[in-house]
Amino acid sequence: MDAKKLATMDDLLSLPDEQRAELINGELIYHSQPLPRHGSAQRAVGSALDLFHRKGGGDGPGGWWILTEAGVRYSVRNACIHDLAGWRRERMPELLDEHYVPVIPDWVCEILSPSNRSHDLVRKKAILHQAQVPYYWIIDPSDKIISVHRWQADGYVNTINGVAGERVKLPPFAEVEIDVSYLLGD
Repeated sequence: MDAKKLATMDDLLSLPDEQRAELINGELIYHSQPLPRHGSAQRAVGSALDLFHRKGGGDGPGGWWILTEAGVRYSVRNACIHDLAGWRRERMPELLDEHYVPVIPDWVCEILSPSNRSHDLVRKKAILHQAQVPYYWIIDPSDKIISVHRWQADGYVNTINGVAGERVKLPPFAEVEIDVSYLLGD
């Protein structure tokens, strides 16, 4: 029996620009267009965190790059497209013009859809943990919940959950209280 050839970053980068795909453990994973509820939640999270997406200093939070549809290269066999990802500017002083940024993010947010639920909760989570991404948010618009996970050596620890109707402080952006209903795209 022939061993299946593992895909690499070169295979991923050779795909047409309009093809949404990730590289997970050497397998190309193709994605369909997200549903409107997913897009609404993605826009809401970006909007809620907009005050962090600036240089920082002065009279408020800042010091982050917050990107939507952020491609990140974790290794030669792993590259993910995250619904949102953030980098502290002291770690990544400038935005890089690459489809898959080679700098590990400080925060990742995934919005679950029926087609990607197990992928985000298992396979992608394992890649993020191996790369030591400090914070991983999981937003579930169907169950109307957000879960914040913090990296520890033996696995991610769930630090806080929020449900629709609550206002919560969510690390690493705990300087402000955020309306969970808004994050869910409601």
